Amino acid sequence: MEAYADDIKPLSYSGKEWVIAVILLPAFALLLNVVLFGTQYFTTVRNFLIPTVIALGVMILVYICCGMVAEMLRNRFPKYSQTFKRIAIGLGIHIALTTTGLSIIFWVYDYIGFMGYQINLNQYAWTLIVGAICNIMATSFNEGAAFFERWREVVDEAEQLKKENLQSQLEGLKGQVNPHFLFNSLNSLSSLISDDPVKAEKFLDEMSKVYRYLLRTNEDGLTTLQAEMDFINSYFHLLKTRYGDGLDMKTAIEDRFLTCLLPPLTLQMLVENAVKHNMILKDKPLQILILTTNSGRLIVSNNLQRKDRMVTSNKVGLSNIVKKYRLMKQEEISVRDDGKEFAVIVPLINA
Repeated sequence: MEAYADDIKPLSYSGKEWVIAVILLPAFALLLNVVLFGTQYFTTVRNFLIPTVIALGVMILVYICCGMVAEMLRNRFPKYSQTFKRIAIGLGIHIALTTTGLSIIFWVYDYIGFMGYQINLNQYAWTLIVGAICNIMATSFNEGAAFFERWREVVDEAEQLKKENLQSQLEGLKGQVNPHFLFNSLNSLSSLISDDPVKAEKFLDEMSKVYRYLLRTNEDGLTTLQAEMDFINSYFHLLKTRYGDGLDMKTAIEDRFLTCLLPPLTLQMLVENAVKHNMILKDKPLQILILTTNSGRLIVSNNLQRKDRMVTSNKVGLSNIVKKYRLMKQEEISVRDDGKEFAVIVPLINA
């Protein structure tokens, strides 16, 4: 309940509330007092200031309440398909608040005889109509400003996400086409050609799948878990051929999650990090585990056997994954390191 209340903030409808308030409220307060007091309103400084301050104060209070209602409704009906419903309910409440504020001014002035005022029901009715029109104008301006701000945020986020995708694809491609990787892969292939032609053919086939996936996902923002698993199996085949019994990978993926989405090359980056930062020994193999949980999360973990010398790392891979999830407004990934096991928990996105 406290978290929900924190979301309801005065004048947080759009970034232009105060601009709209400065334009509309003083003008409405002046017009209201002209209607109430006529030329008497301008006879003395006192006659001008006191009614102006009172009317402006009431209107500001009403405007703040309207802003809180608008923000509450935006949280309650956030989808674009709910826009007209949100505006209709908001206008009804805004007009009711404005009517209450104006009624207080009219009837209290009449009751206490403020500046000799006596209520004129015809003036009262027309003032309520003008107040309703001002509400429609203010709501339209605020809704338009809020819509523009959200549209600009979406455009900026889409552009940033595109950059992050390109960066992660670049990092993945660099990791696969750098001279060390090519040399090691070709060296492994060369040895297999003479020792085991069948394995050499299999190795070449998996290597082609790795590069085909890298090129195919160049424009994709998201990919399926099935596609990622197919890719990581091919990628791991290359690693396994190189490291042999020093490297092992097990998977436990539930079929119901295979259609879920995640950023492409996520698994490659996480597996590559495990290989890069840990010792790989035949008598003490590096064990990588990829599994899904019942709650729809993907966990990539490995036993920790860090290298004696520190490996230079700019953590670009993991950082890119984190940024992507933030830009997509998805649940954040988390990292677990208990000294014996290192694990990255990645939320899967429903298709």
